[in-house]
Amino acid sequence: MSGILSNVHGNISFALNLHYEAMARLQEQAYTGSRINRASDEPSTAYQVLGLNSQRRTLGNYMDNIASAMSTLDIASEAVSNMVESISEAKVVLASVTDTGGTIAQSIYPQTINDLLENLVLSANWQHKRQYLFGGSDTNSAPYAVTRDSEGNITEVTYQGSLDDRNSEVAPNVESSAFYVGDDIFRSNNRGDPEFVLDNTGAAAGTGTSSVTGYTWLTVAAAVNEQQTITITGGPPTSGNINIAFGGDNIDVAFNASANDVRLALEGLSSIGAGDVTVTGTSFTGANGLTIEFAGALALTNVAEMVVTDATLDAGTPAISTDRDGGMQLSIDGGTAVGIPIGDKTNVAVTNPDGKVLYVDATNITSTGVDLVNVPGTHDLFNTLVTIRDILKNANGTFTSGQLNAMRDNSTEALEEVSGLLSEITVNMGTRIGFLDTIKNNLEDMKFGVEDEATLLQEADIAQVAIDISRRQALYEMSLSVAGRLMSVSLLDFIR
Repeated sequence: MSGILSNVHGNISFALNLHYEAMARLQEQAYTGSRINRASDEPSTAYQVLGLNSQRRTLGNYMDNIASAMSTLDIASEAVSNMVESISEAKVVLASVTDTGGTIAQSIYPQTINDLLENLVLSANWQHKRQYLFGGSDTNSAPYAVTRDSEGNITEVTYQGSLDDRNSEVAPNVESSAFYVGDDIFRSNNRGDPEFVLDNTGAAAGTGTSSVTGYTWLTVAAAVNEQQTITITGGPPTSGNINIAFGGDNIDVAFNASANDVRLALEGLSSIGAGDVTVTGTSFTGANGLTIEFAGALALTNVAEMVVTDATLDAGTPAISTDRDGGMQLSIDGGTAVGIPIGDKTNVAVTNPDGKVLYVDATNITSTGVDLVNVPGTHDLFNTLVTIRDILKNANGTFTSGQLNAMRDNSTEALEEVSGLLSEITVNMGTRIGFLDTIKNNLEDMKFGVEDEATLLQEADIAQVAIDISRRQALYEMSLSVAGRLMSVSLLDFIR
């Protein structure tokens, strides 16, 4: 009998508990408005909701990237607008110069150009959220470095940023960047043939492809005698000779020969006559070796380098170097001077201090002087203004008014070239902002769609929940009533 009562009690408790749990879930749904509050409520639907929530967060991350990129592009656009204004003012200044040899042109106008140059550099090194806008992937360092003279004026602007873009993902498999490589957007890259603006020395473009860019100052200096130095390194030798070859002839010279002995030996060669060389120094094995300077019939000429070899040395190695080319001297921007060769003069390589080369056809060079070399299609914003300022100041020589006018007119064309660069980047920025805005709108639509789908899966039908709560409440009360009657049954009820 006790077993029967125990079973009745257990069944009643189980039924009441089922009703209670169902009512608790329904009341929770009514309170939260969601029919899935934990994965165990509906595992299959909960899995779908989790996937949709993950997709929503991913879309949100993309939208954050886009918002950051658009904000950066807006600031970059403002910096470029400042540059456009500076170049426009520079064009006005050049158009205002009518007397390039006058006091105003050589004092007030250069200072105005210098101020505009400073503004250009400031804009190019602009930061947003402590990130440089025009350094490519290197956003931590200023992309442009300046070199100044003793008066604090900028003489050179050099790009030192990255040559790689810094991209971020703005949509699945879609990347974009708000940070530009300054060297790509502020410098032309459509190289033309070098132009010798003044044509006052006879120099012309060589046959090689020059690597200099923008404007280059070519200096043709007076001819000098060539100097070559012979040394014996290592050892030192205690006996033996070295062999010196020149002009199809050669001669052996003792390792310890004096400067006078070497001069006499060289004058014995068929291509070198008496008085055609001078020799200075202590010995081949000395710290500075022996220096041969070509004079007499070989004065002011660019001769071939002599060849030295080990004839019978018991130790050490002979070597020769050309310390100074002979003939008229060509240099660019203060770089190493080179002489005009005796033979083929059509492609003389002249190197600036940065290692960039200008190939010069020296065939028709007849006089010394300074010429402005323009390489169209390679100008950059900054060094163009440096050259314009120096032209107006007449800083690279005593040019005539006519020469200054010619250089001014040419620099006006260079300003138009760099102005075109800014127009291109302005259009590019506008296009990129529009592209990102379109993607952002598409992502917003997708995000709303994902949220709606997740809501439909998760949202509770409050009306239905209310009905279900009422139904469960009625069932629960009925169960309580039945339980009350059953639990009042005793042993006496069975005995009757």
